Amino acid sequence: MNKTIPPLPQFNSTKRNETLALIHGVYAGILSFSMVVFIYLEYQHQSADITILSIALIVILALIYFNIKTCLKVKLGDGAGRNLSRVMAVFMLLSFPIGTVLGAIALWKTSNKQWEN
Repeated sequence: MNKTIPPLPQFNSTKRNETLALIHGVYAGILSFSMVVFIYLEYQHQSADITILSIALIVILALIYFNIKTCLKVKLGDGAGRNLSRVMAVFMLLSFPIGTVLGAIALWKTSNKQWEN
């Protein structure tokens, strides 16, 4: 009985755009935390109309979804991820002060010199 160990598979170990993917992941986490705090505070005070509250939650959930999607596409290094990252970075710029810094870094990392295909 010949017991030989098969060779290890060759994985693509090149890491592309890790900083940019991390920025989008961190921003999705910040949005998730802010959504939980928003729901908790609204539950305590009950000051907003349910339609306005649901619209705000849908917008926050959409931003979280697209940031996670951007994070995954940026790691692949394709052009769609780059374009989606630029759009999400513009939305990040509106979230002063942390989102502004993260959005500026994200726009810089999607430039021609910084992007890794």
